[in-house]
Amino acid sequence: MAKVLLIDDDELSLKLIVIHLEEAGYEVLHCSDGAEGIRAILEQMPDLVVLDLNMSYIDGFEVLEAIKGDPITRMLPVIVLFSRSDLNILEHVIELGAADFLQKPIRIEQLIAVLYRVLGSRA
Repeated sequence: MAKVLLIDDDELSLKLIVIHLEEAGYEVLHCSDGAEGIRAILEQMPDLVVLDLNMSYIDGFEVLEAIKGDPITRMLPVIVLFSRSDLNILEHVIELGAADFLQKPIRIEQLIAVLYRVLGSRA
């Protein structure tokens, strides 16, 4: 069973995604801010991170930069969630090393398909 870490400060979105991913057979960890997410990555070593870009305090860009800048977590795949207003930043997210991205509001089926594609046999 693949371990997925979800980092999103939208509590409703977080709860719904967690429920659906667990139903799909994933072990799901979740954090509601970037600092907590970075700690959880280092402590839990998930197989994949689903990361919202738009968060307060430490945003998704900073979390992605921290993941990709650390030799221990550099190869960790990250799926970025973004809002319509963030369309102009997608190129930057890809340059930073995101494995894929989805626009909010996301469809759970899309997210599960992306997780399966990125994780391959670990899904």
